[in-house]
Amino acid sequence: MYKRKQDAKPQVISYERVKSYMLWMIERYGDYSAKTMLQKANLLFKDDKQFNEPALEYLIERDIINDLRYAKRLTASLSEKNIGANKIKEKLYSKGFSSQTIAECVGELETTDEEYFEKALILKIRKFGAEPIEDLKLKQKALRHLVAKGFAYNIANKAVSYSPEED
Repeated sequence: MYKRKQDAKPQVISYERVKSYMLWMIERYGDYSAKTMLQKANLLFKDDKQFNEPALEYLIERDIINDLRYAKRLTASLSEKNIGANKIKEKLYSKGFSSQTIAECVGELETTDEEYFEKALILKIRKFGAEPIEDLKLKQKALRHLVAKGFAYNIANKAVSYSPEED
């Protein structure tokens, strides 16, 4: 009747197969960091990992996988979403970028404390309203929210206690 998957013979793992898998992943799902791509290849081709790193090196040499380019694009995207520098660093680190790449990308943001304050204020107004928060528990909740979004404590505190009448 139907062939079972157990009857299918296992495919041979080769350099070309690993390389084509990596290219397919990039075409299908977009950019990956080198570390993430290697993890995915190691997961799929766990029986024979000897071709994973050479295939990755091939893609890096051809500039198909470029960590710096991907990190810069991801940093710009996260910055537009009103996320603070600390949260951007955390997300880049979780993607597997080196600390040098992260420092370069976050350093290029060119944002001042005033711009971070405006972003924090936007988030505070969106969630807690425009009025300054007087209730202690609500103030602590707002501070935790802004700090979790990656803003420094002093900027978050300034945004929470900001009153539009001060201008």
